[in-house]
Amino acid sequence: MRRFIIDCDTAEDDIFSFFLLLHEGVNVEGITVVEGNISFPAEVRNALWASQFAREFFKREVRVYPGMDRPLIKEFRTVENVHGRGGVGDQVLTADLTPERKHAVDFILEAADTYPGELEFLAISPLTNLAMAYLKDRTIADKIKAVWVMGGTIYGRGNITPAAEYNLWVDPDAARIVFNGGFNVTMVAWDLITQYTVNEEWETIRKMRSKMAELYVTFYTHYRNFAMTKQRMRGNPHPDLITTAIALDSQVAKRVEREYVDVETCDCLTRGATVIDYLGVWGKTPNVNVVYEVDRERFLKHLFSLLNRG
Repeated sequence: MRRFIIDCDTAEDDIFSFFLLLHEGVNVEGITVVEGNISFPAEVRNALWASQFAREFFKREVRVYPGMDRPLIKEFRTVENVHGRGGVGDQVLTADLTPERKHAVDFILEAADTYPGELEFLAISPLTNLAMAYLKDRTIADKIKAVWVMGGTIYGRGNITPAAEYNLWVDPDAARIVFNGGFNVTMVAWDLITQYTVNEEWETIRKMRSKMAELYVTFYTHYRNFAMTKQRMRGNPHPDLITTAIALDSQVAKRVEREYVDVETCDCLTRGATVIDYLGVWGKTPNVNVVYEVDRERFLKHLFSLLNRG
């Protein structure tokens, strides 16, 4: 059985990524929460709601570990305009569960020690928690089997600035540490996933009568409307879910290149931009598996398999 930590700034796509992991039978060792999409307390509440839902729906117990609530150095802003006040639209989720007292950074280090060479880290969020774990114990890079990153761009077309994707913009210093820390990193970029939105499939999903499909429509309606009206997309994107599908099924990624990638950390127009040395002009050892093409139909099969549940 594969073992994952899922690191979240818990909005709709994070929650459904967690559900996809459980649906496909991997062992989720814990949910770690980091600064990002919405207020940190709301992110923790959403993670607790997802954990409680998973206990009832998937019959799985997964604990929630709050972590870093701000970047290492820089200031940032949340994006409720994108995801809604509650991160799943304006609905505010609540749960009866309480988070663990152990800090997410300490939990990550403990899990890596417990499952060296087995643990995979699904980073669908800013990379502050993992960077902090690395700064506390650099040997973690050799213990974690794979780090799956939703972040950055491959063609320089961002979503929080013209040049940068949100997760890496929030904490570019953490992203630079992780990318250059010796981890086995696979990067799924923002401007890649915008090519694989849910378009006419939305109406099919709306007509489904499963509990998971109904939840999907409720959670994604705000995000879909924002993407189509403000981001010029044909439908709603799935940055986190596509990253999760690639982590679960390598064939969802149709083309992957091993390249050297660095992150711009300046307080300037290109803060958080990913710089890919695709020609090897710096002569540095490649450090990231960069996904360049996705099998859309294969991804949708994973999505619809989940949505048909319940």
